[in-house]
Amino acid sequence: MKIVLLITSFLFLFLSSLAQDSTATQNRNLPSMAEEISNLTRKPLGEGTLKFENFIMYTVEENEKSRAGKIYFSENHEAVVWLEDLNHENNLFFRASQDSPIITITPSINQGAEISPKMMQALGYSVNIESTEVYIIDKKSPLDTIANSECQPAIAMLEESEHTMWVATKNSFKKTDRLMLERGLPLIFKNQTRTPFLSSAIIKSSWIPMGYNCDSYKFRILNWRLDGDFKLEQGEIMIKISGLDLKQVAKQYVEDLEKENSLQKED
Repeated sequence: MKIVLLITSFLFLFLSSLAQDSTATQNRNLPSMAEEISNLTRKPLGEGTLKFENFIMYTVEENEKSRAGKIYFSENHEAVVWLEDLNHENNLFFRASQDSPIITITPSINQGAEISPKMMQALGYSVNIESTEVYIIDKKSPLDTIANSECQPAIAMLEESEHTMWVATKNSFKKTDRLMLERGLPLIFKNQTRTPFLSSAIIKSSWIPMGYNCDSYKFRILNWRLDGDFKLEQGEIMIKISGLDLKQVAKQYVEDLEKENSLQKED
């Protein structure tokens, strides 16, 4: 009951202050009031500025549909940002680490939402399948060139389907490129939806995977860069936390208030 009364009182105060203003003032203050109420169920993405110096671009063909994606990452922290489709740059995906929830961000309004565990599973982000199949180089098949790199096909049979991982040798890359690709490519694979065969693929230490084929799915690396300047101002981005609503906010407020009153009485 206290929680309901608190929420009601809170909303009443906001509405009362609006009613006392002129019509022009109301129109001017209403968005900020609504934003303040909304932000009670949101939290900042974090603190400080996250810088992403590296990115990799790639293409995906799936069920006769094509898209280009892009992932940003850094050697200085675990966070990653990616776009599933470059034609829809108004929505980003963010992950503080591979053990963290996935967050969608709309940069134009500096807001986002945490994807619930159930939704993550439905989208294919939390499939925990470890492959036991070993990819073996097929020396008889012709080579392919991907992003100016000569690649060999490595074959594995998974669930009666032939999977081809196109791999280049590490010694064919400059050290800076190789180290960046070694970090970035697994991040792409682990954050592709509905593709557990990618996230669980066994990659030999001497390989750089540049492409993948399976049935109607085709993945290819386009290009990469080591000196980008993409940034996220974490404190400016408000995130809707899964399961957090006004009732919970009010409950926490009451608990904190009672705790504070109890401490004052003890003093």
